[in-house]
Amino acid sequence: MRVLIGLLAGFSVMRVAIFVAAFSVLSAANAYAQVGNDHPEAGRVKTIARVENGILGISNSFTRFRGTARECVGACFYASATKTRAWICRESDCNLDCSGRDPIGGC
Repeated sequence: MRVLIGLLAGFSVMRVAIFVAAFSVLSAANAYAQVGNDHPEAGRVKTIARVENGILGISNSFTRFRGTARECVGACFYASATKTRAWICRESDCNLDCSGRDPIGGC
């Protein structure tokens, strides 16, 4: 988990600004944006932001170059609270579902 947070901190300010700007332009009823980055010494980080029914869901995944499992961390930003979830996917991408009362992490 610390590796994932450290790698996310490694995103340049410019990349984050472009990602936020692109997502803001797409902030319709069901908007979707994705950004990924490879770190030669560690692995691949991917962030997906999605708005569905007025709820913002953001999921981050980290895959080591020498491994196949993806470490997933997601957050659902509901009107009255923010709830998080962490899970691992062995053979597929991380999927975050914010349609219920609590976030559901799936693969």
